[in-house]
Amino acid sequence: MPSVSGQWLRHHGGGVPEHWGRDSPYHPGTTFLGTPPDHLERVKKRPVSPHVFETDGAKFHYKMPINATTSIINRATGVALTVGMTGAGLIALTGDLPATVETLKHTSPALLYPIKAAVAFPLVYHYLGGLRHVIWDKASYGNQANKSSPLENKAVDRSSKLLVGASALGTAALTILSFS
Repeated sequence: MPSVSGQWLRHHGGGVPEHWGRDSPYHPGTTFLGTPPDHLERVKKRPVSPHVFETDGAKFHYKMPINATTSIINRATGVALTVGMTGAGLIALTGDLPATVETLKHTSPALLYPIKAAVAFPLVYHYLGGLRHVIWDKASYGNQANKSSPLENKAVDRSSKLLVGASALGTAALTILSFS
């Protein structure tokens, strides 16, 4: 079977016609809509949607809403907890986990607080994010007249900010706290 070329597709009704985006005998074009003259070149550079970064890859294409950011962080903390608990389990299987922690405390005291924060943040954030989802699961949604649902945009933004703040405070408290 011969290969399907772009010309064959256009001839048989598929693909993008050669006059797309330009004046043609069939249509005066889209300049009346404000289409720039380099429209086709811009379209060739445009990333496939959804794409997070601009075509140059240097900055975000969209302003990331806080609820999207907190959702991504919740997933990342879940992965971090999985990796961390797997590591702790492997240490416990091959040796003595409490002895490893004590050795770390005595050999690298400067790393103690950063390590405690790295353990505390995923625990606190993922736990509080999970509680937020339990609340969301129990909420009713769909009554457009009722704007008191925790699933409304403003309520989600508020709960996202509360989640970040409470996680920062909880992480700081657990990092400073000493379990001697």
